[in-house]
Amino acid sequence: MKIKQKGERIRSTFRVFQSFPFIQGVLYYAEITPQQGESSEPLPTRFLHGLDIRLVRKGTDLRRLLKRDRSAFFPVQGLFVEEGTLYQVFGKLEGNLMAHYLYRSVPLPLNQVTHFLRSITGHLVRIHKQGMFTVVHPQNMLITTDSVRFLYGGPLGLLPKTRGSHTGTLDPVAVRQQDQSMDAYSLGALAYIMLTGTNPAPGGKLLPVRSYRGDVPQPLEHLIMQSLLSAPRSRPRVEEFWSLVKEDNSQRIS
Repeated sequence: MKIKQKGERIRSTFRVFQSFPFIQGVLYYAEITPQQGESSEPLPTRFLHGLDIRLVRKGTDLRRLLKRDRSAFFPVQGLFVEEGTLYQVFGKLEGNLMAHYLYRSVPLPLNQVTHFLRSITGHLVRIHKQGMFTVVHPQNMLITTDSVRFLYGGPLGLLPKTRGSHTGTLDPVAVRQQDQSMDAYSLGALAYIMLTGTNPAPGGKLLPVRSYRGDVPQPLEHLIMQSLLSAPRSRPRVEEFWSLVKEDNSQRIS
């Protein structure tokens, strides 16, 4: 898939400002150009996600992406394919990218971490029941005024979840089990980073969360450390995180 550079156009409608390597594919920040000629007025902007269409299972009804759970995902405003790339056009995005926020702010206060975990795990539990997926990664999350919402994701098996993967290679039960195991690991890694300010690199020495700070409850530390185990079957389910953090006693994020 050819990555568009600054100044290049997508479908003669969007002029690229910036391109960002994404979890899957590329995220573009672009301006919507006028229908005729150029304009000196500030132009509206949008984020677009580009994905190699060969990674999408043949015969897939991509219109299902337009019906994603809007409380968990930012809505997809449009879909089109150009030069072998599937583009998803997001509606106007409001909020802060989680990756940028964490880079500036970790470690975070415990009540703020609890708030984020409650929002993320609540979304995950709900979309799992709906047969949908997302990628639990700071690059894929926007912090809104009172929640966290995802960019990439949709019906399970519709789009590839991991870099270089193809959909439709496993049976539905195996796909769901693999998906939930990956979410548990990613959720634990995110919580570890938010609480300690360090990245739990696979294969490295992993200190308990409470060795960094004593205000973290032992049940939460236990779930985080269990989720980072290398054996997928030994990790807790996302529902266990949800049961622990679902009580609403955290601060509102602005």
